[in-house]
Amino acid sequence: MASAIDCNELQVVKELRGGGLLYPKNIPGDRGNTALITQIILTILLMMFYCTASNIILISLCNFLMRITNLFEELRHVHARYDDKILKVFAVALEYNTLCIIIIAVCISSLIAMIMAVKNPIMFLWSHGPEPYICSLLSSMIILRLINIDESRLDTVLKVSQMKGLDYGSSMAYSYFYGYLNIVLPSVGDEKKGLYENIKVYESQNGVEVPVKKLFILIPTSLHIPPNLEEASYYWMESAKKLESVVKHRAGVVHRTYHNSVYKIHPRGQRGNDSKVYVITEGATPLLTFYEVLEHSDKDSSSYKEYKKEIAGSFYRTLRHIIRSKPECRDLCELIYYEDYDSDGKKVNIAEILLEKIEEQISLASYYGQ
Repeated sequence: MASAIDCNELQVVKELRGGGLLYPKNIPGDRGNTALITQIILTILLMMFYCTASNIILISLCNFLMRITNLFEELRHVHARYDDKILKVFAVALEYNTLCIIIIAVCISSLIAMIMAVKNPIMFLWSHGPEPYICSLLSSMIILRLINIDESRLDTVLKVSQMKGLDYGSSMAYSYFYGYLNIVLPSVGDEKKGLYENIKVYESQNGVEVPVKKLFILIPTSLHIPPNLEEASYYWMESAKKLESVVKHRAGVVHRTYHNSVYKIHPRGQRGNDSKVYVITEGATPLLTFYEVLEHSDKDSSSYKEYKKEIAGSFYRTLRHIIRSKPECRDLCELIYYEDYDSDGKKVNIAEILLEKIEEQISLASYYGQ
């Protein structure tokens, strides 16, 4: 029986018959409702404090002005983040939760009644000395904190951006780098070849030239990456023999293999000549997994859909920072973060984007004498 289990001896999380979970003492469990119940009681008690309503309105007004400043900033991003929907920007920046609306409405009613009785509630309270006013001000601040006066979709986005790597996008980037890129890109001095060595071997064995010896990682804003990039290139691209696999024992999987795909790009889709360009490229697989999460109705899918642009942007910026901070990887990988549909809703040709990026890399290498 569950009651007979000693938590001090428990080492593994146990599932109880009623659907609950029993955690060992060293594994954090789910938080309960104690804090919420206490906050509700505290809010009710503080609302009884005389003249608290006037201070709540003043602080709420300051909060509203702060929201207006954020609104001006968001209007600068109305195209990229809000699809040119100005009303959506206002809704995201100025929305309040239901409890805030109720409390503010009650306080406005109370304030009107107090104005009719004492003319100026704040001056009336101050006339009794600073102590009652300070207590009223503190109680107002506590109430507004308890009802989350700052809560809005924009506030959520801003908090996510300040989570110092704990957000979903950053987490995907770190997992992708250390779980994959850091395995296939660098040469670590043992028998395992790095990406550059693998490309040189590929060129020698197949009698071809790869003009830019880097892995081009595709990060489309739609998050969708087809299984074969030929489809995304209107068949300008053709899959070729892959690079030599990297074999590694990892997380209990013996002889786990990692490999990179090689594609031949036929400029303008003309396959009847010898002008093909070889490139090592693939999509960012964590974003495809994220896309598949969005396509299903799991409990957090709706939240992810609402903030998918922010999550994808965070993934790109964090991965770019990680790669640039690693000398052994920074010259072996190029991120391509792009809008995969044009203004007419037509899917862009990824082959054209890759050819442009290859030409850019060749020009940079020539400029720096590499």
